[in-house]
Amino acid sequence: MINSIIAYNVAELEKKKILSEAEYLYKSKLLSGEQWHNIRKEYASRLYTPSIFMRVLLFIFSIIGMMTIIGPLGALFSNIRESGYRILSLILGILIFFITEKLLIKDRYHFNSGITEAGIYSSLSMIAFGILGSDPPYLIICAIVGFLLTSFAAIRYLNLLALISSIGFSGWILFQMIIAIGGIVEALMPFIFMATFGTMYWYSKKLQEKLQNIIFEDHFVIVKTIALLLFYVAGNYFVVSELSISLMGLQLSAGYDIPFAFVFYLFTAMVPIAYFYWGIKKKSILFIRFGLLTMAMSVVTFNYYYTLEFPMLTVTICGAALILIALVLFNYLKQIRNGFTREILLDDKWSSSDLTAIIASQTLGGNTMNVPDDDFIFKGGSFGGAGAGGNW
Repeated sequence: MINSIIAYNVAELEKKKILSEAEYLYKSKLLSGEQWHNIRKEYASRLYTPSIFMRVLLFIFSIIGMMTIIGPLGALFSNIRESGYRILSLILGILIFFITEKLLIKDRYHFNSGITEAGIYSSLSMIAFGILGSDPPYLIICAIVGFLLTSFAAIRYLNLLALISSIGFSGWILFQMIIAIGGIVEALMPFIFMATFGTMYWYSKKLQEKLQNIIFEDHFVIVKTIALLLFYVAGNYFVVSELSISLMGLQLSAGYDIPFAFVFYLFTAMVPIAYFYWGIKKKSILFIRFGLLTMAMSVVTFNYYYTLEFPMLTVTICGAALILIALVLFNYLKQIRNGFTREILLDDKWSSSDLTAIIASQTLGGNTMNVPDDDFIFKGGSFGGAGAGGNW
Protein backbone atom coordinates (compact mmCIF):
# COMPACT_ATOMS: atom_id res chain seq x y z
CA MET A 1 0.00 0.00 0.00
CA ILE A 2 2.70 2.48 1.05
CA ASN A 3 4.88 1.48 -1.92
CA SER A 4 2.13 2.53 -4.32
CA ILE A 5 1.60 5.91 -2.61
CA ILE A 6 5.21 7.03 -2.16
CA ALA A 7 7.41 7.75 -5.17
CA TYR A 8 10.57 6.55 -3.44
CA ASN A 9 11.71 3.00 -2.76
CA VAL A 10 10.40 2.32 0.76
CA ALA A 11 13.05 -0.27 1.61
CA GLU A 12 15.82 2.17 0.66
CA LEU A 13 14.15 4.91 2.70
CA GLU A 14 14.04 2.68 5.78
CA LYS A 15 17.72 1.79 5.35
CA LYS A 16 18.67 5.44 5.02
CA LYS A 17 16.64 6.40 8.09
CA ILE A 18 18.12 3.64 10.23
CA LEU A 19 21.63 4.46 9.02
CA SER A 20 21.13 8.15 9.82
CA GLU A 21 19.93 7.45 13.36
CA ALA A 22 22.71 4.92 13.90
CA GLU A 23 25.20 7.63 13.00
CA TYR A 24 23.75 9.83 15.74
CA LEU A 25 24.08 6.99 18.21
CA TYR A 26 27.68 6.48 17.13
CA LYS A 27 28.45 10.18 17.56
CA SER A 28 26.79 10.01 20.99
CA LYS A 29 29.28 7.20 21.86
CA LEU A 30 26.49 4.66 22.32
CA LEU A 31 27.86 2.49 19.52
CA SER A 32 31.39 1.23 19.10
CA GLY A 33 33.37 1.67 15.90
CA GLU A 34 32.86 -2.00 15.03
CA GLN A 35 29.11 -1.78 15.54
CA TRP A 36 28.91 1.37 13.41
CA HIS A 37 30.92 -0.36 10.67
CA ASN A 38 28.56 -3.35 10.71
CA ILE A 39 25.49 -1.13 10.51
CA ARG A 40 26.93 0.88 7.62
CA LYS A 41 27.63 -2.33 5.75
CA GLU A 42 24.23 -3.94 6.39
CA TYR A 43 22.08 -0.85 5.85
CA ALA A 44 23.92 0.81 2.97
CA SER A 45 21.35 2.74 0.94
CA ARG A 46 21.42 3.62 -2.75
CA LEU A 47 19.58 6.90 -2.17
CA TYR A 48 21.57 9.98 -3.14
CA THR A 49 21.39 12.91 -0.70
CA PRO A 50 24.32 15.35 -0.89
CA SER A 51 25.36 17.81 1.81
CA ILE A 52 23.16 20.81 2.54
CA PHE A 53 25.60 23.11 0.71
CA MET A 54 25.49 20.98 -2.43
CA ARG A 55 21.71 20.67 -2.18
CA VAL A 56 21.34 24.45 -2.17
CA LEU A 57 23.68 24.79 -5.15
CA LEU A 58 21.93 22.03 -7.10
CA PHE A 59 18.55 23.61 -6.32
CA ILE A 60 19.67 27.03 -7.59
CA PHE A 61 21.31 25.62 -10.73
CA SER A 62 18.24 23.47 -11.45
CA ILE A 63 15.91 26.47 -11.18
CA ILE A 64 18.19 28.51 -13.46
CA GLY A 65 18.33 25.64 -15.94
CA MET A 66 14.55 25.28 -16.05
CA MET A 67 14.11 29.04 -16.47
CA THR A 68 16.58 28.92 -19.35
CA ILE A 69 14.42 26.34 -21.09
CA ILE A 70 10.97 27.67 -20.14
CA GLY A 71 11.79 31.34 -20.86
CA PRO A 72 12.32 30.96 -24.62
CA LEU A 73 9.37 28.57 -24.75
CA GLY A 74 7.13 31.23 -23.20
CA ALA A 75 8.43 33.83 -25.63
CA LEU A 76 7.60 31.47 -28.51
CA PHE A 77 3.93 31.50 -27.45
CA SER A 78 3.81 35.16 -26.50
CA ASN A 79 0.84 35.89 -28.76
CA ILE A 80 -1.58 33.43 -27.17
CA ARG A 81 -4.17 34.41 -24.56
CA GLU A 82 -3.94 33.72 -20.86
CA SER A 83 -6.01 30.57 -21.24
CA GLY A 84 -3.34 29.27 -23.60
CA TYR A 85 -0.60 30.13 -21.11
CA ARG A 86 -2.53 28.32 -18.42
CA ILE A 87 -2.85 25.17 -20.53
CA LEU A 88 0.85 25.35 -21.43
CA SER A 89 1.79 25.87 -17.77
CA LEU A 90 -0.36 22.91 -16.72
CA ILE A 91 1.24 20.63 -19.32
CA LEU A 92 4.77 21.73 -18.38
CA GLY A 93 4.06 21.25 -14.68
CA ILE A 94 2.84 17.69 -15.17
CA LEU A 95 5.77 16.98 -17.51
CA ILE A 96 8.32 18.20 -14.92
CA PHE A 97 6.60 16.07 -12.27
CA PHE A 98 6.95 13.03 -14.55
CA ILE A 99 10.61 13.73 -15.37
CA THR A 100 11.51 14.35 -11.72
CA GLU A 101 9.85 11.14 -10.56
CA LYS A 102 10.87 8.83 -13.41
CA LEU A 103 14.43 9.95 -14.18
CA LEU A 104 15.64 11.29 -10.83
CA ILE A 105 13.70 9.41 -8.15
CA LYS A 106 13.00 6.03 -9.76
CA ASP A 107 16.07 5.58 -11.98
CA ARG A 108 18.81 7.56 -10.21
CA TYR A 109 17.57 7.25 -6.60
CA HIS A 110 17.69 10.96 -5.77
CA PHE A 111 16.24 11.85 -2.37
CA ASN A 112 16.21 15.48 -1.20
CA SER A 113 19.06 16.17 -3.58
CA GLY A 114 18.10 19.75 -4.37
CA ILE A 115 17.27 18.84 -7.96
CA THR A 116 14.18 16.93 -6.83
CA GLU A 117 12.99 19.91 -4.76
CA ALA A 118 13.49 22.23 -7.72
CA GLY A 119 11.40 19.94 -9.90
CA ILE A 120 8.65 19.51 -7.29
CA TYR A 121 8.31 23.21 -6.42
CA SER A 122 8.41 24.27 -10.07
CA SER A 123 5.75 21.74 -10.95
CA LEU A 124 3.51 22.83 -8.10
CA SER A 125 3.81 26.49 -9.13
CA MET A 126 3.06 25.78 -12.80
CA ILE A 127 0.10 23.53 -12.07
CA ALA A 128 -1.31 26.08 -9.60
CA PHE A 129 -1.05 28.82 -12.23
CA GLY A 130 -2.61 26.53 -14.81
CA ILE A 131 -5.61 25.92 -12.56
CA LEU A 132 -6.05 29.38 -11.01
CA GLY A 133 -4.66 31.79 -13.58
CA SER A 134 -3.31 35.23 -12.70
CA ASP A 135 -6.54 36.56 -11.15
CA PRO A 136 -8.49 33.84 -9.27
CA PRO A 137 -12.03 34.87 -8.29
CA TYR A 138 -12.06 33.68 -4.65
CA LEU A 139 -9.28 33.37 -2.09
CA ILE A 140 -10.73 30.15 -0.72
CA ILE A 141 -10.29 28.53 -4.15
CA CYS A 142 -6.57 29.40 -3.99
CA ALA A 143 -6.37 27.86 -0.52
CA ILE A 144 -8.10 24.64 -1.63
CA VAL A 145 -5.88 24.24 -4.69
CA GLY A 146 -2.79 24.98 -2.61
CA PHE A 147 -3.86 22.48 0.04
CA LEU A 148 -4.45 19.69 -2.50
CA LEU A 149 -1.16 20.25 -4.34
CA THR A 150 1.02 20.58 -1.25
CA SER A 151 -0.67 17.58 0.41
CA PHE A 152 0.10 15.52 -2.69
CA ALA A 153 3.77 16.58 -2.60
CA ALA A 154 4.02 16.01 1.16
CA ILE A 155 2.72 12.45 0.90
CA ARG A 156 4.09 11.20 -2.40
CA TYR A 157 7.49 12.91 -2.23
CA LEU A 158 7.79 13.14 1.57
CA ASN A 159 8.47 16.86 1.28
CA LEU A 160 8.45 18.55 4.68
CA LEU A 161 8.09 22.10 3.36
CA ALA A 162 5.03 21.00 1.40
CA LEU A 163 3.67 19.44 4.59
CA ILE A 164 4.03 22.71 6.51
CA SER A 165 2.41 24.58 3.62
CA SER A 166 -0.52 22.15 3.51
CA ILE A 167 -1.20 22.71 7.22
CA GLY A 168 -1.09 26.46 6.61
CA PHE A 169 -3.51 26.15 3.70
CA SER A 170 -5.88 24.04 5.82
CA GLY A 171 -5.95 26.78 8.46
CA TRP A 172 -6.55 29.37 5.74
CA ILE A 173 -9.47 27.33 4.38
CA LEU A 174 -11.01 27.05 7.83
CA PHE A 175 -10.55 30.79 8.45
CA GLN A 176 -12.17 31.74 5.13
CA MET A 177 -15.11 29.42 5.78
CA ILE A 178 -15.73 30.91 9.22
CA ILE A 179 -15.56 34.47 7.86
CA ALA A 180 -17.94 33.55 5.03
CA ILE A 181 -20.51 32.07 7.45
CA GLY A 182 -20.18 34.90 9.97
CA GLY A 183 -22.55 35.38 12.89
CA ILE A 184 -22.19 33.14 15.90
CA VAL A 185 -19.71 30.93 14.05
CA GLU A 186 -17.34 33.88 13.65
CA ALA A 187 -17.68 34.68 17.33
CA LEU A 188 -16.71 31.08 18.16
CA MET A 189 -13.65 31.14 15.87
CA PRO A 190 -11.06 30.65 18.65
CA PHE A 191 -12.89 27.58 19.99
CA ILE A 192 -13.22 26.14 16.47
CA PHE A 193 -9.49 26.55 15.85
CA MET A 194 -8.63 25.08 19.25
CA ALA A 195 -10.85 22.07 18.55
CA THR A 196 -9.40 21.67 15.05
CA PHE A 197 -5.75 21.69 16.03
CA GLY A 198 -6.37 19.67 19.18
CA THR A 199 -8.03 17.04 17.01
CA MET A 200 -5.15 17.27 14.52
CA TYR A 201 -2.65 16.43 17.27
CA TRP A 202 -4.74 13.58 18.63
CA TYR A 203 -5.42 12.07 15.22
CA SER A 204 -1.80 12.35 14.05
CA LYS A 205 -0.66 10.58 17.21
CA LYS A 206 -3.17 7.75 16.67
CA LEU A 207 -2.23 7.48 12.99
CA GLN A 208 1.46 7.32 13.89
CA GLU A 209 0.77 4.46 16.31
CA LYS A 210 -1.24 2.67 13.64
CA LEU A 211 1.27 3.08 10.80
CA GLN A 212 4.41 2.54 12.88
CA ASN A 213 6.64 3.32 9.92
CA ILE A 214 9.89 5.17 10.48
CA ILE A 215 9.86 6.95 7.12
CA PHE A 216 6.94 9.14 8.27
CA GLU A 217 8.52 9.99 11.63
CA ASP A 218 9.60 13.53 10.70
CA HIS A 219 6.15 14.20 9.21
CA PHE A 220 4.39 13.31 12.44
CA VAL A 221 6.83 15.34 14.53
CA ILE A 222 6.13 18.42 12.40
CA VAL A 223 2.35 17.91 12.42
CA LYS A 224 2.25 17.46 16.20
CA THR A 225 4.57 20.43 16.73
CA ILE A 226 2.46 22.79 14.62
CA ALA A 227 -0.76 21.45 16.14
CA LEU A 228 0.45 22.08 19.71
CA LEU A 229 1.65 25.58 18.85
CA LEU A 230 -1.52 26.62 16.99
CA PHE A 231 -3.75 25.08 19.68
CA TYR A 232 -2.20 27.47 22.20
CA VAL A 233 -2.11 30.45 19.82
CA ALA A 234 -5.81 30.00 18.97
CA GLY A 235 -6.75 30.50 22.63
CA ASN A 236 -4.10 33.03 23.63
CA TYR A 237 -5.81 36.13 25.02
CA PHE A 238 -3.65 38.59 23.08
CA VAL A 239 -4.34 36.85 19.74
CA VAL A 240 -8.07 36.56 20.38
CA SER A 241 -8.39 40.15 21.60
CA GLU A 242 -6.45 41.72 18.73
CA LEU A 243 -8.19 39.63 16.06
CA SER A 244 -11.59 40.46 17.58
CA ILE A 245 -10.82 44.16 17.26
CA SER A 246 -9.23 44.06 13.79
CA LEU A 247 -11.41 41.45 12.06
CA MET A 248 -14.77 41.71 13.79
CA GLY A 249 -14.63 45.46 14.44
CA LEU A 250 -15.17 44.95 18.17
CA GLN A 251 -15.23 48.25 20.08
CA LEU A 252 -14.23 47.97 23.74
CA SER A 253 -15.21 50.74 26.10
CA ALA A 254 -13.42 51.43 29.37
CA GLY A 255 -14.07 48.67 31.87
CA TYR A 256 -15.27 46.17 29.23
CA ASP A 257 -13.52 43.14 27.82
CA ILE A 258 -13.91 40.69 24.95
CA PRO A 259 -16.54 37.92 25.21
CA PHE A 260 -15.39 34.87 27.20
CA ALA A 261 -12.39 36.90 28.43
CA PHE A 262 -12.09 34.83 31.60
CA VAL A 263 -11.87 31.62 29.55
CA PHE A 264 -9.03 32.99 27.43
CA TYR A 265 -7.17 34.36 30.46
CA LEU A 266 -7.41 30.96 32.11
CA PHE A 267 -6.40 29.20 28.89
CA THR A 268 -3.35 31.45 28.44
CA ALA A 269 -2.21 30.77 32.01
CA MET A 270 -2.99 27.05 32.27
CA VAL A 271 -1.93 25.57 28.91
CA PRO A 272 1.83 26.10 29.53
CA ILE A 273 1.46 24.45 32.93
CA ALA A 274 -0.46 21.58 31.34
CA TYR A 275 2.24 21.16 28.69
CA PHE A 276 4.91 21.06 31.41
CA TYR A 277 2.98 18.56 33.50
CA TRP A 278 2.27 16.23 30.59
CA GLY A 279 5.85 16.49 29.31
CA ILE A 280 7.31 15.57 32.71
CA LYS A 281 4.76 12.81 33.31
CA LYS A 282 5.27 11.21 29.88
CA LYS A 283 8.93 12.25 29.56
CA SER A 284 8.10 14.01 26.31
CA ILE A 285 10.69 16.60 25.31
CA LEU A 286 8.23 18.01 22.78
CA PHE A 287 5.74 19.02 25.50
CA ILE A 288 8.49 20.28 27.78
CA ARG A 289 9.87 22.54 25.06
CA PHE A 290 6.44 23.84 24.23
CA GLY A 291 5.80 24.39 27.91
CA LEU A 292 8.83 26.71 27.94
CA LEU A 293 7.79 28.46 24.73
CA THR A 294 4.17 29.00 25.69
CA MET A 295 5.16 30.07 29.19
CA ALA A 296 7.22 32.87 27.68
CA MET A 297 4.35 33.82 25.38
CA SER A 298 1.94 33.89 28.34
CA VAL A 299 4.26 36.13 30.35
CA VAL A 300 4.49 38.54 27.41
CA THR A 301 0.70 38.48 27.01
CA PHE A 302 -0.07 39.30 30.63
CA ASN A 303 2.72 41.87 30.80
CA TYR A 304 1.24 43.61 27.74
CA TYR A 305 -2.12 44.15 29.44
CA TYR A 306 -1.03 44.39 33.06
CA THR A 307 2.29 46.25 33.12
CA LEU A 308 3.70 46.88 36.58
CA GLU A 309 4.97 50.31 37.60
CA PHE A 310 8.63 49.34 37.09
CA PRO A 311 8.74 47.07 34.01
CA MET A 312 12.54 47.01 33.75
CA LEU A 313 12.87 45.93 37.36
CA THR A 314 10.17 43.29 36.87
CA VAL A 315 11.91 41.82 33.82
CA THR A 316 15.26 41.80 35.63
CA ILE A 317 13.82 40.00 38.66
CA CYS A 318 12.02 37.45 36.48
CA GLY A 319 15.19 36.80 34.47
CA ALA A 320 17.26 36.36 37.62
CA ALA A 321 14.66 33.96 39.03
CA LEU A 322 14.71 31.86 35.85
CA ILE A 323 18.52 31.70 35.88
CA LEU A 324 18.45 30.64 39.53
CA ILE A 325 15.89 27.92 38.81
CA ALA A 326 17.97 26.71 35.86
CA LEU A 327 21.12 26.51 38.02
CA VAL A 328 19.28 24.60 40.75
CA LEU A 329 17.89 22.11 38.23
CA PHE A 330 21.26 21.80 36.51
CA ASN A 331 22.87 20.86 39.82
CA TYR A 332 19.95 18.61 40.88
CA LEU A 333 20.08 16.59 37.66
CA LYS A 334 23.75 15.71 37.91
CA GLN A 335 22.43 12.27 38.80
CA ILE A 336 19.64 10.60 36.83
CA ARG A 337 16.42 11.21 38.74
CA ASN A 338 13.19 9.52 37.63
CA GLY A 339 14.48 9.24 34.07
CA PHE A 340 15.72 12.85 33.78
CA THR A 341 19.31 14.01 33.50
CA ARG A 342 21.14 17.17 32.48
CA GLU A 343 23.44 15.21 30.16
CA ILE A 344 22.81 15.01 26.41
CA LEU A 345 22.79 11.25 25.95
CA LEU A 346 21.54 11.20 22.38
CA ASP A 347 22.79 13.66 19.81
CA ASP A 348 19.87 13.25 17.43
CA LYS A 349 17.34 15.76 16.17
CA TRP A 350 14.08 14.02 17.10
CA SER A 351 15.21 11.64 19.93
CA SER A 352 13.56 8.64 18.30
CA SER A 353 13.10 5.69 20.64
CA ASP A 354 11.60 3.56 17.89
CA LEU A 355 14.69 3.86 15.70
CA THR A 356 16.93 3.15 18.66
CA ALA A 357 15.04 -0.09 19.20
CA ILE A 358 15.24 -1.02 15.52
CA ILE A 359 19.00 -0.58 15.44
CA ALA A 360 19.41 -2.59 18.62
CA SER A 361 17.07 -5.48 17.81
CA GLN A 362 17.63 -5.91 14.08
CA THR A 363 21.25 -4.93 13.54
CA LEU A 364 23.48 -5.43 16.55
CA GLY A 365 22.55 -9.00 17.32
CA GLY A 366 24.83 -10.33 20.04
CA ASN A 367 26.97 -7.22 20.22
CA THR A 368 26.92 -5.25 23.43
CA MET A 369 26.23 -1.56 23.65
CA ASN A 370 29.03 0.80 24.57
CA VAL A 371 27.27 2.37 27.56
CA PRO A 372 28.00 2.96 31.25
CA ASP A 373 27.16 0.19 33.70
CA ASP A 374 25.62 2.42 36.34
CA ASP A 375 21.94 3.39 36.31
CA PHE A 376 21.83 4.32 32.61
CA ILE A 377 18.78 6.24 31.45
CA PHE A 378 17.66 3.62 28.92
CA LYS A 379 17.76 0.80 31.44
CA GLY A 380 14.47 -1.06 31.49
CA GLY A 381 11.38 -0.63 29.34
CA SER A 382 10.61 -1.91 25.91
CA PHE A 383 10.23 -0.36 22.51
CA GLY A 384 8.42 -1.41 19.39
CA GLY A 385 7.31 -0.12 16.04
CA ALA A 386 8.21 -0.56 12.39
CA GLY A 387 8.92 -4.23 12.94
CA ALA A 388 11.21 -3.74 15.95
CA GLY A 389 10.97 -6.11 18.85
CA GLY A 390 12.67 -7.07 22.10
CA ASN A 391 13.85 -5.00 25.06
CA TRP A 392 16.48 -2.31 25.20
